[in-house]
Amino acid sequence: MRTERTPAAAGGVEQAEKQAVAALFQEGRLGEIVERATKLTVLHPGDAYGWTVLSAAMLRQGRNEQAVAPLRRALDIAPEQAGLYSNLGLALFGLGRTEEAMACFDRALGIDPQAVGARNNRGNALEAGGRLEEARQEYEASLAIAPDQPRTLYNLANTLYALGRPAEAVPRYQAALALCPDYAYALANCGVALMALGRAAEAEDCARRALRLEPGLVEARILLANTLLGRGYPAEALTVVEAGLDLTPGPELRRLFVAGLRGQPSPAPGTPRRERLLAALTEPWGRSVEVAAVVSPMLEADPAIAGCLERALAAWPGRLTAQDLYGPAGPGAVAGDALLCAWLDAGPASSPALERFLTLARSCLLAQAAADEPHVRDVTPAAKRVTAFHAALARQCRVNEYVFQVTAEEEVAVAVLRDCLADALAGCGLIAPSWVLAAAAYGPLRAVPGHAGLLERPWPEAVGRVLTQQLVEPAAEQELRGRIPALTPIEDDVSRLVRRQYEENPYPRWVLPAPAEAPTSLAANLRERFPRADLAGVPDGPTLDVLVAGCGTGQHSLETARAYLGARVLAVDLSLTSLCYARRKALEQGVGNIEYAQADLLRLGGLGRDFDLVESSGVLHHLADPAEGWRTLVPLVRPGGVMRIGLYSRLARRGIAKVRQMITDRGLAATPETIRAFRQELLDMPWEPSWGRFLLGDFFSSSGCRDLLFHVQEHCLDLLEIKTFCLENGLRVLGLEAEPEVIAAYCARFPDDPAAVDLGNWHAFEADNPDTFLNMYQFWVQRTA
Repeated sequence: MRTERTPAAAGGVEQAEKQAVAALFQEGRLGEIVERATKLTVLHPGDAYGWTVLSAAMLRQGRNEQAVAPLRRALDIAPEQAGLYSNLGLALFGLGRTEEAMACFDRALGIDPQAVGARNNRGNALEAGGRLEEARQEYEASLAIAPDQPRTLYNLANTLYALGRPAEAVPRYQAALALCPDYAYALANCGVALMALGRAAEAEDCARRALRLEPGLVEARILLANTLLGRGYPAEALTVVEAGLDLTPGPELRRLFVAGLRGQPSPAPGTPRRERLLAALTEPWGRSVEVAAVVSPMLEADPAIAGCLERALAAWPGRLTAQDLYGPAGPGAVAGDALLCAWLDAGPASSPALERFLTLARSCLLAQAAADEPHVRDVTPAAKRVTAFHAALARQCRVNEYVFQVTAEEEVAVAVLRDCLADALAGCGLIAPSWVLAAAAYGPLRAVPGHAGLLERPWPEAVGRVLTQQLVEPAAEQELRGRIPALTPIEDDVSRLVRRQYEENPYPRWVLPAPAEAPTSLAANLRERFPRADLAGVPDGPTLDVLVAGCGTGQHSLETARAYLGARVLAVDLSLTSLCYARRKALEQGVGNIEYAQADLLRLGGLGRDFDLVESSGVLHHLADPAEGWRTLVPLVRPGGVMRIGLYSRLARRGIAKVRQMITDRGLAATPETIRAFRQELLDMPWEPSWGRFLLGDFFSSSGCRDLLFHVQEHCLDLLEIKTFCLENGLRVLGLEAEPEVIAAYCARFPDDPAAVDLGNWHAFEADNPDTFLNMYQFWVQRTA
């Protein structure tokens, strides 16, 4: 929320010259004032007035550094002027010299305890420094002296909201608006507070009024979009967001653009929405895999692709020729679709229908490679587009770790193709690009003898990207293996089994992280997540020591490292292969504040370090005893520090448990071939409603499916068990992560728990809404003992 600063005091004496200057101030003619005041300081150097006016004009111009000298000169002449000390404090605060600024404000109040400007400036400084309770007291003291101050009421309301007291913030915003009805920022922030209280209709009204006053006010646009999404009007929300993106694009509006796209028809080629959608996939405007999930149904509905899907599904599990699959135009029918190619690069293809189309498209690529002479090269724009599409398909197959079905005939053809590649590399013979792409679409190019020779040849740019993905990046990860230290031995039997799984299948094989926003303190981050939580004692300083216990391939640890001011992250995992992937991606993203190390979570008690924040999401339930692992982590949290924990819900995963039991009963091993075959069985089975939405995300890659259904160790819990653990181990719940509509439904049912932290209540809520925590429980707790 934006805090408004109190304008600098100019002082004044009842004389004609000074009245003229005062008039210039009212008209905002600051340049003329500086010129006039400078002349006055030359003509009357011993008169504080000229120095006071000069410094006040400079402050309003934002020239804090230049204002300091005239302010000090004025104080030499008039050392008992409270307003001068207040303005000097304002200038010093603007320069980041907070301690000196606070001393100036204190001196001003020592001279004149009724100086509301000094009190407001002091409150601003305290609020900016995270000393919210002191800021509240300062604003209250200022308002006790002069109640009719809309800016001070606004700043007090912001502080109360930041303290987790939105019910007290709302009347202060309303008081500010009563004094200044056109106060757009007060309207927007009042709406945010009302939204936190579940008063969505009033919040929407505030947002609309604020936007009528200031169409470029991003906070109001974000609020309006969120209220519309919460009410189930994504199309309206999308219109609001797109108008904002035209004015002031930013990460939150981009995130809301993706959220508003859910369920919307595919935008026509050449439209601004289509261009934004492409940017959302490639930049990306969220985690690339999450944006891709929104795009999947749009691609399914695209006329050209829909025809391919229909033909592929009708023929399944048979294979088709390129003409029979794509139609008369062949692969060119879809190859020019930039959105499809970007989607293939963004993450595993999370759509059963699109997967089967792509499986047949890969078969057609293999047939083309078998037919192509080694000298074949792209000579037309259409041929280049087809090669680019086939290259994106090959990269997709690597991202999903070759999870697509493979026939026996294809296995034979691929073996022949690899032999041809190896022979050509050994004999320096010609190689058609289609040979490389088809081989890369069925397995790692590293399996081809002499594969390094591929990097020594010129290739089309699209083929070069495949070689980078399949040869250059794995080589970089291999080189990192000797540079990641081992902090603990790994001796526990279950830990060794889990390590083996993730050495074979690092998870997840993510492509791009969510975009970075401006980092904040941990307390500020949690205030945004849980506006009604009691955050007393939560770390709020300029640095933050973080442990990510079980970082996997590093997506979350990278986002954590970028989210917090002064974050110093230690990210540990059992799997060295996963850690190498994580380290490479961090280097790729230019993130240098993460220390990666191999360690067993169960042995971290001997680390000899403690942390402000410990995160362990999706990890503890893969231990032999999740409670033992959690108890190991608790002492690593400093008193008042925070844990973010992610655990599987027994109720939400009831369908997955049935599938896992099916695997156990049949004695299926977690081999790539078995995973591929079993996935196809599930896709062909009659739908079982209790499976929930597991056919999303993880199901569409080999490592994800293994983690989801074939994991060597898995426990599920319920919220009462978690509540008991927290009570026994000195942990206080700060909040559960859930969609806004879920929080609103919970608060409507349990109005006596406005912070939504009672796990007993949540247990009852989940019993009636069993799919609430389909992914897992994600919650934040504070160490109190």
